[in-house]
Amino acid sequence: MGWARITAFGAGDFACNLYWQSISLYLLFYYTDAVGLSAATAGLIYMVASIWDGLIDPMVGAAADRTRTRWGGYRPYILFGAVPLALAFGLLYYRPPFEGAALVGFVLAAHLLFRTLYATVNVPYAALTARMTQDARERATLSGARMLFSTVAAVVVALATQPIAQAVTGRPDGARGFFVAACLFAGVATLVLPLVFLTTREQVGGTIAIHGGASRGYWRTVLQNRAFWTLIVGGGFMITCMTALGKSVLYYFKYYLQDEAGARTALALASASGLAIVPFWMVVARRVSKRAIWLASCAIYAGGLVVFAFVDLRAAWQMDVFLVYMQVATVGLSFAYWAILPDTIEYGEWKTGVRAEAFVFGLALLFQKVALGLGAGLFGLALAGVGYHPNQAQTPETLHGLKFIMVALPLVGVTICAVAMLFNPLKRGVHEGIVAELARAGT
Repeated sequence: MGWARITAFGAGDFACNLYWQSISLYLLFYYTDAVGLSAATAGLIYMVASIWDGLIDPMVGAAADRTRTRWGGYRPYILFGAVPLALAFGLLYYRPPFEGAALVGFVLAAHLLFRTLYATVNVPYAALTARMTQDARERATLSGARMLFSTVAAVVVALATQPIAQAVTGRPDGARGFFVAACLFAGVATLVLPLVFLTTREQVGGTIAIHGGASRGYWRTVLQNRAFWTLIVGGGFMITCMTALGKSVLYYFKYYLQDEAGARTALALASASGLAIVPFWMVVARRVSKRAIWLASCAIYAGGLVVFAFVDLRAAWQMDVFLVYMQVATVGLSFAYWAILPDTIEYGEWKTGVRAEAFVFGLALLFQKVALGLGAGLFGLALAGVGYHPNQAQTPETLHGLKFIMVALPLVGVTICAVAMLFNPLKRGVHEGIVAELARAGT
């Protein structure tokens, strides 16, 4: 694969991450400090929507695996879903003139609509990684390209969201300002996604077609796939527990450091560091297994949490350094996850004779988004449990509780994450052997 095609494919994650990074970095904060929802209510809405998103991912994947058009099976979803997704994203950040139960109902409905349309576009896009090539190194390169573009999107979202809100409403947490920022991001994403459709090609097809709605073949290839399940368990615990750290940043800067503007700088700096970190892990992946990268990243992450637990970071620059350090591990885990996931498809095909890329990606995204939802819900409930009240000075007990949340949940998650990967069978060289064996069997 040439770099032009790799770059064009990776650009799709810039579009997707204008949406995803926004809801990851700002949506919960928008709910509490702009819309005025309680932390518990905001966390539960986020959790329900994430679980809903996860539930429809495998259905979208199964539909995409059965789709046959002159443009391929996955690419049409990217093209025709772009505009509806943009409209839903604007609605997600629209603050209606409602209060009480009506406001909660509207916010939840808008979130569910956005998640549905996001899955319709993102699942087929992610599954293209497995359909464009079977070469493990090329897949790692594709994953790296996606992560580089997602990093750029994260920087854009982190740097631009609150300044746009400030320019529109005169305050960095104004609801109308968030809506304008969302519309601008959606406009850019809508221009990028059709370009991905035009420049990508589906080269690898499924070896066995699965007919009808029962999809027993899909489940058979997944249930016997140890490589898939160890990845999912490790990734699920990682996401559920590490969400607490990511979503704490805005609150930590605003209430613990009394430097709300510093949060924007910290998020942008941590995201921008990925432009150096992703190539670093891409180079490492050419010398060690992706499984080894996963385990090394877990060790780096755990070490950072231990330091944070015992050192009181009272200056913004100290927190910036800490977040950049943690980004090394976070990017390493994410890189390993998305690089290993396509390899589990051949492992399942080798075990069962059934190949279903989009269904596997959809099921993986189900667990990922359930984990994200649980993480957001746990964080919201934990925040309420330590006595958090938006837009007012927090008590010392609440601030101490915030820091405890930032350490305890991620430390549990990263420990289980590392243990799960120890049982993954895709050690260095195993996937290459499986691909060779499948090729011989197909000749």
